[in-house]
Amino acid sequence: MDTAAEHVVFDPSVLGAMFGDETALIASVLQTFKAGTRANLADLALAIDAQDFDAVAALAHKMAGASRMSGALALGDSARKLELATKRGEVATLAQDFAALEAQWALAQDAIAKLPGHS
Repeated sequence: MDTAAEHVVFDPSVLGAMFGDETALIASVLQTFKAGTRANLADLALAIDAQDFDAVAALAHKMAGASRMSGALALGDSARKLELATKRGEVATLAQDFAALEAQWALAQDAIAKLPGHS
């Protein structure tokens, strides 16, 4: 499996490959991605606090796919790591893995904000 260190924080060519030069559509996709990620992170925090490990794994899985499809490759890797650790019962590192996920999200947001026409 790839690690977050092997991927760039954000690769705009991922969305470019899907939508070409449709900048308005790409901007809309990224807005939806950002809103969804914020909601998923909030839900993940609640699931971790509740020790609902099935929900943690499901939310991390959802985030991994959405992140990779949106070009946030390192964030996707971090979410996948959280998902797999949870499924393996490695819950002792849950807080650390979640903190790493949040750190990757901050990096992804910064990278997206630097794109032309994004904030």
